[in-house]
Amino acid sequence: MSYTNRLFQSACVFPVLAGLTTLAFAAGGTITFSGVITEPMCNVQNQVINLRTLSTTGNGNQIPLNVRCNANQSVEISILDVDSSASAKTFSGGVAGAEITIRHNAKLIAPGEKFNYSFTGKQDAVVPLTATLRHAVNADAPQHGSILVSFDYR
Repeated sequence: MSYTNRLFQSACVFPVLAGLTTLAFAAGGTITFSGVITEPMCNVQNQVINLRTLSTTGNGNQIPLNVRCNANQSVEISILDVDSSASAKTFSGGVAGAEITIRHNAKLIAPGEKFNYSFTGKQDAVVPLTATLRHAVNADAPQHGSILVSFDYR
């Protein structure tokens, strides 16, 4: 059989099969698939920290990083300050003049530094983080900024 004949037969057979498949679905056919339907690994609630309430001395204030994982999960957490330089040792959160230190279990965390954490599934958890405002900012001016927390699942 020549190449042209095979091509012609293939071109004729495919539309017929496609048409039959369409008729089967229109008549209430069944779709079978393999795989897993999964739910999100972990959900992190949006957090808001009021700089005016942060401690300027001592161990700082607990900051809320509320997480709920659907299964036991080990992650590597990194905190990025989207508005500061890569060599910064403190966070600004995008607020001019602010220097915020963040600690995890009393250990100072620099922007971009990673630490490990394990969550128990189906439970709400608060990652133990504290923040201290090292340099005051203008308390009367509106303060809006962002810090990005990322999870690297293992």
